[in-house]
Amino acid sequence: MKTTESEFSAPGAESRLRSWCSWTTFGRLERDAGYWTAELPLVEELGETYVNDGGTWGQPFSYDDIAHIIIPRRFIEEPFGQAAFRQWTHEQDIHGLAGRLDSAGVRYHISDYALEAKLF
Repeated sequence: MKTTESEFSAPGAESRLRSWCSWTTFGRLERDAGYWTAELPLVEELGETYVNDGGTWGQPFSYDDIAHIIIPRRFIEEPFGQAAFRQWTHEQDIHGLAGRLDSAGVRYHISDYALEAKLF
């Protein structure tokens, strides 16, 4: 990931985010069509059949239940609750990820804006 601090940002702070995505499950689509947002799970948070409980995503998610995941090319980080304004623009290597998904045989769509795997 490439990170750039905004020219308007107060000096001296560090970025906290390492990635970003949004996702939903088939169960959530049935209830309210909502999406969650968070950083991508760490490798050690990935089980054989699900994303582990208590990690980056906060609760377990079965891989079979994940219906849609979107990984944006760019995202903005603006921490709240601090006395000084801070902002970073992050750019994620979605083309590098696409190459890894190709190797694994995972279907996806990529655009100038995001990489997405839509399983419905």
